Amino acid sequence: MVNPLRKTLVLSGFLALSSSALFAAGISATATLTDTQTASGAYNYTVNLNNTGTTTIGTFWFAWIPGAGFLPTVPTNISSPAGWNEVSTDAGHALQWTTTSSLLGSGQSLTGFDFTSTDSPAQLLGTYPGTATGVGAGALDLTSFVYIGAPLADPGSQFVVAEAAPTVTPEPDSLVLTLTGFGLAGFATLRRRFSRTA
Repeated sequence: MVNPLRKTLVLSGFLALSSSALFAAGISATATLTDTQTASGAYNYTVNLNNTGTTTIGTFWFAWIPGAGFLPTVPTNISSPAGWNEVSTDAGHALQWTTTSSLLGSGQSLTGFDFTSTDSPAQLLGTYPGTATGVGAGALDLTSFVYIGAPLADPGSQFVVAEAAPTVTPEPDSLVLTLTGFGLAGFATLRRRFSRTA
């Protein structure tokens, strides 16, 4: 006869291993936010999501932790990458993108998580004051979550979306001056060579 206590301990151990295996599945992500200011003064934002874990990502919940959405104002023109669907949550102060057909695989990146907002990049890089009950107080506004599949169906992974590094494009005058400098240096070198051979 099997000891009921032993059976319970074995079952508890199995459940603990299953739970830790889910954590060991290694869901993690990073993301960058790029902005372009419009003529009206609003900002078009694009988020590029990177799966840095060892499992898939099926949910990306932006500017959110359980119980609080961090976006200062409600965004508009929300769009999704192909195969993903968007919805605003927390009275419009968070954005959730989900998929069941286009899961983001380990090591892959995906862009096209887009929205428009009157919030400036500086405002989005701020901290959240907290709900009336104090949920989220002091968290960065770009704190976000990813889940392996459906929202809240697994422990998920919390991370902070980073502002993308600005791309530096040389001004045309600088480029012309640089090329002219290289040309003159090359010409001087050739002239010296011909002077020595003459």
